[in-house]
Amino acid sequence: MRIGLLEPDGFSEAARMRLGVLGPVEAFNGVDLNRFLADKEVLFVRLAYAIDKVFLSRAASLKVLCSPTTGHTHIDAAELGKRGIALLSLKGETAFLDGIRATPEHALGLILALLRNYRAAFMAPGNGHWDRDRCRGEELYRMPVGLIGFGRVGRRLASYLKALDASVGYYDPNVDVAFAEVVRYQSVSALLAASRVVVLAASHRVGDPPIVDRDAVRLLTGKYFVNIARGELVDEEALLEALCQGALAGCAVDVIRGETGANNGRRWVEAAAALNVLVTPHIAGATYRSMQATEEFIAEKLVAAAHAGAVGTTQEAP
Repeated sequence: MRIGLLEPDGFSEAARMRLGVLGPVEAFNGVDLNRFLADKEVLFVRLAYAIDKVFLSRAASLKVLCSPTTGHTHIDAAELGKRGIALLSLKGETAFLDGIRATPEHALGLILALLRNYRAAFMAPGNGHWDRDRCRGEELYRMPVGLIGFGRVGRRLASYLKALDASVGYYDPNVDVAFAEVVRYQSVSALLAASRVVVLAASHRVGDPPIVDRDAVRLLTGKYFVNIARGELVDEEALLEALCQGALAGCAVDVIRGETGANNGRRWVEAAAALNVLVTPHIAGATYRSMQATEEFIAEKLVAAAHAGAVGTTQEAP
Protein backbone atom coordinates (compact mmCIF):
# COMPACT_ATOMS: atom_id res chain seq x y z
CA MET A 1 0.00 0.00 0.00
CA ARG A 2 1.24 3.48 -0.81
CA ILE A 3 0.62 5.61 2.29
CA GLY A 4 0.68 9.40 2.47
CA LEU A 5 0.93 11.74 5.45
CA LEU A 6 -0.75 14.94 4.31
CA GLU A 7 0.13 16.96 7.45
CA PRO A 8 3.31 15.26 8.65
CA ASP A 9 4.61 17.85 11.12
CA GLY A 10 5.24 16.05 14.40
CA PHE A 11 3.62 12.85 13.15
CA SER A 12 4.32 9.98 15.54
CA GLU A 13 7.50 8.15 14.57
CA ALA A 14 6.12 4.98 16.14
CA ALA A 15 3.02 5.24 13.95
CA ARG A 16 5.14 5.87 10.86
CA MET A 17 7.24 2.78 11.56
CA ARG A 18 4.12 0.68 12.13
CA LEU A 19 2.66 1.85 8.83
CA GLY A 20 5.86 0.78 7.11
CA VAL A 21 4.82 -2.88 7.41
CA LEU A 22 2.12 -2.16 4.83
CA GLY A 23 4.25 -0.30 2.30
CA PRO A 24 6.14 2.92 1.61
CA VAL A 25 5.18 5.95 3.67
CA GLU A 26 5.62 9.42 2.14
CA ALA A 27 5.24 12.75 3.90
CA PHE A 28 3.89 15.68 1.89
CA ASN A 29 6.59 18.34 1.53
CA GLY A 30 4.19 21.16 0.68
CA VAL A 31 4.98 21.12 -3.04
CA ASP A 32 2.77 19.76 -5.85
CA LEU A 33 -0.23 18.34 -4.01
CA ASN A 34 -1.59 16.75 -7.18
CA ARG A 35 1.52 14.63 -7.63
CA PHE A 36 1.54 13.66 -3.98
CA LEU A 37 -2.08 12.50 -3.98
CA ALA A 38 -2.12 10.80 -7.37
CA ASP A 39 -0.85 7.35 -6.33
CA LYS A 40 -1.73 7.24 -2.62
CA GLU A 41 -3.89 4.31 -1.54
CA VAL A 42 -4.00 5.40 2.09
CA LEU A 43 -3.99 9.00 3.29
CA PHE A 44 -3.60 10.34 6.84
CA VAL A 45 -5.18 13.76 7.33
CA ARG A 46 -5.71 16.17 10.21
CA LEU A 47 -7.90 19.29 9.94
CA ALA A 48 -6.18 21.67 7.52
CA TYR A 49 -7.86 20.40 4.34
CA ALA A 50 -11.47 20.03 3.26
CA ILE A 51 -11.74 16.44 2.05
CA ASP A 52 -14.43 17.05 -0.54
CA LYS A 53 -15.22 16.17 -4.15
CA VAL A 54 -12.57 18.48 -5.59
CA PHE A 55 -9.89 17.18 -3.22
CA LEU A 56 -10.80 13.52 -3.81
CA SER A 57 -10.74 13.97 -7.59
CA ARG A 58 -6.97 14.37 -7.21
CA ALA A 59 -6.65 11.08 -5.33
CA ALA A 60 -7.75 8.53 -7.92
CA SER A 61 -6.01 5.59 -6.20
CA LEU A 62 -7.28 6.30 -2.68
CA LYS A 63 -8.81 3.36 -0.82
CA VAL A 64 -8.61 4.42 2.82
CA LEU A 65 -8.79 7.83 4.49
CA CYS A 66 -7.42 7.94 8.04
CA SER A 67 -8.50 10.81 10.28
CA PRO A 68 -7.43 10.66 13.96
CA THR A 69 -10.47 12.73 14.95
CA THR A 70 -13.94 12.09 16.33
CA GLY A 71 -15.60 14.87 14.32
CA HIS A 72 -15.83 14.77 10.53
CA THR A 73 -16.94 18.24 9.47
CA HIS A 74 -13.83 18.44 7.29
CA ILE A 75 -14.78 15.26 5.40
CA ASP A 76 -17.51 14.71 2.80
CA ALA A 77 -18.54 11.23 3.92
CA ALA A 78 -21.10 10.89 1.13
CA GLU A 79 -18.40 11.51 -1.48
CA LEU A 80 -16.18 8.90 0.17
CA GLY A 81 -19.04 6.43 -0.10
CA LYS A 82 -19.57 7.17 -3.80
CA ARG A 83 -15.91 6.48 -4.46
CA GLY A 84 -15.73 3.36 -2.29
CA ILE A 85 -13.19 4.92 0.06
CA ALA A 86 -13.15 3.59 3.61
CA LEU A 87 -12.88 6.02 6.53
CA LEU A 88 -10.90 5.09 9.63
CA SER A 89 -11.39 7.50 12.54
CA LEU A 90 -11.80 7.68 16.30
CA LYS A 91 -15.57 7.88 16.24
CA GLY A 92 -17.05 5.30 18.59
CA GLU A 93 -13.69 4.25 20.06
CA THR A 94 -14.95 4.83 23.60
CA ALA A 95 -12.43 2.77 25.57
CA PHE A 96 -9.40 4.31 23.85
CA LEU A 97 -10.77 7.85 23.99
CA ASP A 98 -11.24 7.67 27.75
CA GLY A 99 -7.49 8.22 28.03
CA ILE A 100 -7.45 11.21 25.68
CA ARG A 101 -7.92 14.23 27.93
CA ALA A 102 -6.63 17.19 25.92
CA THR A 103 -10.01 18.62 24.89
CA PRO A 104 -11.69 18.75 28.32
CA GLU A 105 -8.48 20.19 29.78
CA HIS A 106 -8.50 22.97 27.18
CA ALA A 107 -12.18 23.64 27.89
CA LEU A 108 -11.40 24.05 31.59
CA GLY A 109 -8.54 26.39 30.72
CA LEU A 110 -10.81 28.57 28.57
CA ILE A 111 -13.41 28.75 31.33
CA LEU A 112 -10.81 29.86 33.87
CA ALA A 113 -9.32 32.35 31.41
CA LEU A 114 -12.71 34.00 30.94
CA LEU A 115 -13.69 34.03 34.60
CA ARG A 116 -10.33 35.41 35.77
CA ASN A 117 -9.88 37.96 32.96
CA TYR A 118 -6.51 36.51 31.93
CA ARG A 119 -6.62 38.40 28.63
CA ALA A 120 -6.54 41.71 30.50
CA ALA A 121 -4.34 40.48 33.34
CA PHE A 122 -1.31 39.03 31.56
CA MET A 123 1.48 41.58 31.68
CA ALA A 124 3.20 42.19 28.34
CA PRO A 125 4.53 45.00 26.15
CA GLY A 126 1.49 47.15 25.45
CA ASN A 127 -0.24 45.91 28.59
CA GLY A 128 1.65 47.35 31.53
CA HIS A 129 -1.26 48.00 33.88
CA TRP A 130 -0.40 46.80 37.40
CA ASP A 131 -4.04 47.09 38.47
CA ARG A 132 -5.59 44.14 40.26
CA ASP A 133 -9.02 45.78 40.54
CA ARG A 134 -9.18 46.21 36.77
CA CYS A 135 -8.72 42.43 36.44
CA ARG A 136 -11.07 41.34 39.22
CA GLY A 137 -12.85 38.16 38.16
CA GLU A 138 -15.12 35.34 39.20
CA GLU A 139 -14.47 31.83 40.52
CA LEU A 140 -15.79 28.37 39.77
CA TYR A 141 -16.68 27.59 43.38
CA ARG A 142 -20.50 27.23 43.41
CA MET A 143 -20.65 28.70 39.90
CA PRO A 144 -23.56 27.19 37.89
CA VAL A 145 -22.02 25.67 34.76
CA GLY A 146 -24.16 24.11 32.03
CA LEU A 147 -22.81 21.61 29.50
CA ILE A 148 -24.59 21.16 26.19
CA GLY A 149 -23.57 17.62 25.27
CA PHE A 150 -22.69 15.00 27.87
CA GLY A 151 -20.62 12.48 26.01
CA ARG A 152 -16.96 11.68 26.61
CA VAL A 153 -15.74 15.29 26.71
CA GLY A 154 -18.72 16.64 28.63
CA ARG A 155 -18.51 14.00 31.35
CA ARG A 156 -14.77 14.38 31.81
CA LEU A 157 -15.11 18.16 31.98
CA ALA A 158 -17.92 17.74 34.53
CA SER A 159 -15.57 15.73 36.75
CA TYR A 160 -12.99 18.53 36.61
CA LEU A 161 -15.62 21.16 37.40
CA LYS A 162 -17.05 19.18 40.29
CA ALA A 163 -13.55 18.82 41.75
CA LEU A 164 -13.55 22.62 41.89
CA ASP A 165 -17.01 22.58 43.53
CA ALA A 166 -18.86 24.16 40.64
CA SER A 167 -22.59 23.43 40.30
CA VAL A 168 -22.80 21.36 37.11
CA GLY A 169 -25.77 20.59 34.87
CA TYR A 170 -26.17 19.25 31.35
CA TYR A 171 -28.52 18.92 28.41
CA ASP A 172 -28.18 15.91 26.12
CA PRO A 173 -31.25 14.19 24.61
CA ASN A 174 -29.13 11.10 23.89
CA VAL A 175 -28.20 10.51 27.54
CA ASP A 176 -30.84 8.97 29.80
CA VAL A 177 -28.88 7.86 32.86
CA ALA A 178 -28.68 9.97 36.00
CA PHE A 179 -25.33 11.20 37.28
CA ALA A 180 -24.63 11.98 40.90
CA GLU A 181 -24.38 15.69 41.69
CA VAL A 182 -25.10 16.68 38.08
CA VAL A 183 -28.44 18.25 37.17
CA ARG A 184 -30.11 17.11 33.97
CA TYR A 185 -32.04 19.75 32.02
CA GLN A 186 -34.80 18.93 29.56
CA SER A 187 -34.03 21.70 27.07
CA VAL A 188 -31.28 24.06 26.00
CA SER A 189 -33.35 27.03 27.14
CA ALA A 190 -33.77 25.55 30.63
CA LEU A 191 -30.01 24.98 30.88
CA LEU A 192 -29.25 28.51 29.70
CA ALA A 193 -31.65 30.03 32.21
CA ALA A 194 -29.99 28.18 35.10
CA SER A 195 -26.32 28.57 34.08
CA ARG A 196 -23.80 31.39 34.36
CA VAL A 197 -21.21 29.53 32.26
CA VAL A 198 -22.31 27.54 29.20
CA VAL A 199 -20.01 25.07 27.44
CA LEU A 200 -20.88 23.54 24.08
CA ALA A 201 -19.45 20.01 23.92
CA ALA A 202 -21.94 18.23 21.67
CA SER A 203 -21.17 16.14 18.60
CA HIS A 204 -22.15 17.38 15.15
CA ARG A 205 -23.69 15.63 12.17
CA VAL A 206 -23.67 17.28 8.76
CA GLY A 207 -27.03 18.87 8.08
CA ASP A 208 -28.07 19.27 11.71
CA PRO A 209 -29.39 22.73 12.64
CA PRO A 210 -27.49 24.76 15.25
CA ILE A 211 -28.10 23.75 18.86
CA VAL A 212 -27.28 27.28 19.98
CA ASP A 213 -29.61 29.16 17.63
CA ARG A 214 -30.47 32.86 17.55
CA ASP A 215 -32.94 32.51 20.42
CA ALA A 216 -30.35 30.67 22.51
CA VAL A 217 -27.77 33.38 21.80
CA ARG A 218 -30.19 35.95 23.23
CA LEU A 219 -30.37 33.86 26.41
CA LEU A 220 -26.57 34.06 26.69
CA THR A 221 -26.78 37.76 27.54
CA GLY A 222 -24.64 38.45 30.61
CA LYS A 223 -23.23 34.90 30.61
CA TYR A 224 -19.97 33.20 29.64
CA PHE A 225 -19.98 30.94 26.57
CA VAL A 226 -17.33 28.40 25.52
CA ASN A 227 -17.42 26.30 22.34
CA ILE A 228 -14.97 23.40 22.02
CA ALA A 229 -17.26 21.28 19.80
CA ARG A 230 -17.91 22.52 16.25
CA GLY A 231 -18.67 25.97 14.89
CA GLU A 232 -21.58 24.55 12.89
CA LEU A 233 -23.46 23.95 16.16
CA VAL A 234 -23.91 27.70 16.69
CA ASP A 235 -25.74 30.46 14.83
CA GLU A 236 -22.45 32.22 14.28
CA GLU A 237 -23.93 35.37 12.81
CA ALA A 238 -26.12 35.86 15.88
CA LEU A 239 -23.20 35.18 18.23
CA LEU A 240 -20.87 37.63 16.47
CA GLU A 241 -23.57 40.29 16.53
CA ALA A 242 -24.07 39.73 20.27
CA LEU A 243 -20.32 40.02 20.89
CA CYS A 244 -20.09 43.26 18.92
CA GLN A 245 -22.86 44.63 21.15
CA GLY A 246 -21.03 43.50 24.30
CA ALA A 247 -23.98 41.34 25.30
CA LEU A 248 -21.99 38.43 26.81
CA ALA A 249 -19.86 38.50 29.95
CA GLY A 250 -17.25 36.55 27.99
CA CYS A 251 -16.84 34.16 25.08
CA ALA A 252 -14.16 31.64 24.12
CA VAL A 253 -14.26 29.56 20.94
CA ASP A 254 -11.84 26.92 19.73
CA VAL A 255 -13.85 26.27 16.57
CA ILE A 256 -15.61 28.34 13.89
CA ARG A 257 -17.91 27.48 11.02
CA GLY A 258 -16.29 26.32 7.78
CA GLU A 259 -12.75 26.18 9.13
CA THR A 260 -11.29 24.71 5.94
CA GLY A 261 -13.26 26.93 3.55
CA ALA A 262 -14.99 30.31 3.42
CA ASN A 263 -15.49 31.43 7.01
CA ASN A 264 -15.76 34.30 9.46
CA GLY A 265 -12.15 34.04 10.60
CA ARG A 266 -11.42 37.72 10.07
CA ARG A 267 -14.54 38.74 11.99
CA TRP A 268 -13.52 36.49 14.86
CA VAL A 269 -10.10 38.13 14.97
CA GLU A 270 -11.82 41.51 15.12
CA ALA A 271 -14.15 40.25 17.86
CA ALA A 272 -11.11 39.06 19.82
CA ALA A 273 -10.02 42.69 20.17
CA ALA A 274 -12.49 42.78 23.07
CA LEU A 275 -10.72 41.90 26.30
CA ASN A 276 -12.97 39.00 27.22
CA VAL A 277 -13.27 37.29 23.85
CA LEU A 278 -10.82 34.45 23.26
CA VAL A 279 -10.31 32.61 19.97
CA THR A 280 -7.98 29.61 19.68
CA PRO A 281 -7.31 27.85 16.35
CA HIS A 282 -8.92 24.45 17.05
CA ILE A 283 -6.14 23.44 19.45
CA ALA A 284 -8.24 21.63 22.06
CA GLY A 285 -6.95 18.22 20.98
CA ALA A 286 -3.55 19.45 19.84
CA THR A 287 -1.14 18.20 22.48
CA TYR A 288 1.94 16.11 21.74
CA ARG A 289 0.69 13.21 23.82
CA SER A 290 -2.87 13.11 22.48
CA MET A 291 -1.91 13.55 18.84
CA GLN A 292 0.79 10.89 18.95
CA ALA A 293 -1.52 8.48 20.77
CA THR A 294 -4.34 8.96 18.28
CA GLU A 295 -2.02 8.59 15.28
CA GLU A 296 -0.60 5.37 16.70
CA PHE A 297 -4.09 4.06 17.42
CA ILE A 298 -5.31 4.75 13.86
CA ALA A 299 -2.13 3.26 12.39
CA GLU A 300 -2.70 0.07 14.37
CA LYS A 301 -6.35 0.07 13.31
CA LEU A 302 -5.27 0.28 9.67
CA VAL A 303 -2.71 -2.52 10.04
CA ALA A 304 -5.30 -4.75 11.70
CA ALA A 305 -7.84 -4.05 8.95
CA ALA A 306 -5.25 -4.76 6.25
CA HIS A 307 -4.20 -8.06 7.84
CA ALA A 308 -7.85 -9.04 8.15
CA GLY A 309 -8.31 -8.40 4.44
CA ALA A 310 -10.66 -5.49 5.03
CA VAL A 311 -8.51 -3.19 2.87
CA GLY A 312 -6.09 -3.79 0.03
CA THR A 313 -2.65 -5.06 1.04
CA THR A 314 -0.63 -4.48 -2.11
CA GLN A 315 2.93 -3.64 -1.07
CA GLU A 316 5.65 -1.94 -3.00
CA ALA A 317 9.31 -1.63 -2.27
CA PRO A 318 10.23 1.84 -0.98
